[in-house]
Amino acid sequence: MADDVRLGPGCVVQDGAQLSRGVRVAEGAAVCALAVVGAEARVGRDAIVGDQARVGAGVEVGDRAVVGRGCDVGDEARIGAFAKLQTNVSLGARAVVEEHAFVGPGARAGDDVVLRRACRVGGATVLAAGVEIGEEAFVAAGAHVEADVPPRAVAMGRPARVVREVPDEDLLERWR
Repeated sequence: MADDVRLGPGCVVQDGAQLSRGVRVAEGAAVCALAVVGAEARVGRDAIVGDQARVGAGVEVGDRAVVGRGCDVGDEARIGAFAKLQTNVSLGARAVVEEHAFVGPGARAGDDVVLRRACRVGGATVLAAGVEIGEEAFVAAGAHVEADVPPRAVAMGRPARVVREVPDEDLLERWR
């Protein structure tokens, strides 16, 4: 652990975790075993960085966000409050994951990808560099996304195509 790391009250840093220079871990957050957090990264209040995850330099992990076991988050990425990255998700550099977004296990996203508020991306999905997944959109598991997905759209397939709109009763905003 670098000398200038700052740890908030009640946070947990498990055995083997590596915190680089300038890292800030907020109150109640957890950095789990063998996780690596890059220089100047920020881990928000009550957030979790899972076992063996790698969080790149300058990354911001929002309050109560989860970076799952074995995830790889590229430099300068931003993960919003309450966002969830499941096991073995890979996000490229400068990716933006807004609040309440969900990314399923094994999904892969290139550099500069934007996942808007409350979107849901299924497991084993591949997102090409620079694509944007709209607010409340849903991308089915295993899809290969090569173009932007509009807000509230359901996309699936290889390559992914929009097949319908997310119905009102399935919007996450209704369940908060």
